[in-house]
Amino acid sequence: MKHRITFLPFLSLVLMVMFSTNVLAQEAKTYYHNQMDPLAMQEGQAILQATGERITGRLITNYDNGQLRLEGHYVNGQKQGAFRWWHPSGQLGSEEFFVANLKDGLSRMWHANGQIKQQGEYKNGALKGRMKYWDQDGSVRKIRKRQ
Repeated sequence: MKHRITFLPFLSLVLMVMFSTNVLAQEAKTYYHNQMDPLAMQEGQAILQATGERITGRLITNYDNGQLRLEGHYVNGQKQGAFRWWHPSGQLGSEEFFVANLKDGLSRMWHANGQIKQQGEYKNGALKGRMKYWDQDGSVRKIRKRQ
């Protein structure tokens, strides 16, 4: 009887590790832009062209030379979390955050020379506060307040 009692917690631990590994493997799936339905992408949904399935995982696009161009995460076909785009030089070009396909959080863009280009904060898809713009030399160009 003692052996059975000590075996159950061990079995529970093994099953929990196996389950969490399977879940992590599913979340870590990577898809490529050429696998997506182009019309669905224009409409803001990530759907596999071959099966019509909404993706959950990481979507990436590369430049012809293999350099990373875009990286973002989707849950059930909708943008979720950070989306980043890079200039052909490898310099980060933009970073935005999404919740259920709506911008939510800090949104920033950079000029190809690395200078900040624009910055604003969003909540539920709407600009919260103001959007600030800079020239390539780093000087403030304009500030647009939320309407």
